[in-house]
Amino acid sequence: MMLTSLIISFRECFEMLLILVPLLAYLTKIDRKDLSKYIYFGSFIGLLASLVSGVLIFNQVKSLEFAVKDLFEGSIMLFVSALILYSIILIKKQRKEIAKTSFDASAVKITAYSLFILSFLTIFRESLEITLFTLPFLANSAFSIVSGILSGAILAIVVMYLFYRTSLKLSINVIFNTLTILLIAIGAVTFGEGIAELFPSMGQSLEKASMLIYGIPTLYLFIKSLLKEYAKKQNK
Repeated sequence: MMLTSLIISFRECFEMLLILVPLLAYLTKIDRKDLSKYIYFGSFIGLLASLVSGVLIFNQVKSLEFAVKDLFEGSIMLFVSALILYSIILIKKQRKEIAKTSFDASAVKITAYSLFILSFLTIFRESLEITLFTLPFLANSAFSIVSGILSGAILAIVVMYLFYRTSLKLSINVIFNTLTILLIAIGAVTFGEGIAELFPSMGQSLEKASMLIYGIPTLYLFIKSLLKEYAKKQNK
């Protein structure tokens, strides 16, 4: 579970940084570093709100009866797998944005309120996604999951630093392509385990079949998209 939480944490934290770091750099460029505090404050409140939401959800899960708990956790797993699928679909768009420096900070209305809201929503949304991704497994693997989340966050910071300080930007697509393949695998496992939670009497055969039903078409669509992009580049 540590590797899974690390991958998910890295991706979500990297997305946060892709928005907030260029914005902070832009404020420095236009000599408005005084507004940076609203980004930091919004980020802190967003993180705090996501942690509170996660604790509330986790406590609700613990208070459920055993049968209802299985139903709830199975439903959460299916929701998470759908969220992963949604993230995979967005990868293509995200790569195009990254090719254009990923975030146009100059397009943001530079006011204290807008900076606070943007940073709050960015941190809250991505942090809550991490919570939902890891919630079904937290009770059994708390230490490995927390370690993975912290490791993923640190790795995202290091990669973002290299992204701006070196020529890594030229190969950023490799990072996102690799992340997509890993997310497909995680999504397939999560979907299979979610189905197994909802139908425990069906055994492992249903779980494995569900993994294949999720993973094979998703991987096919991703590879097809990559081949189309490659063909377009060759024709230019």
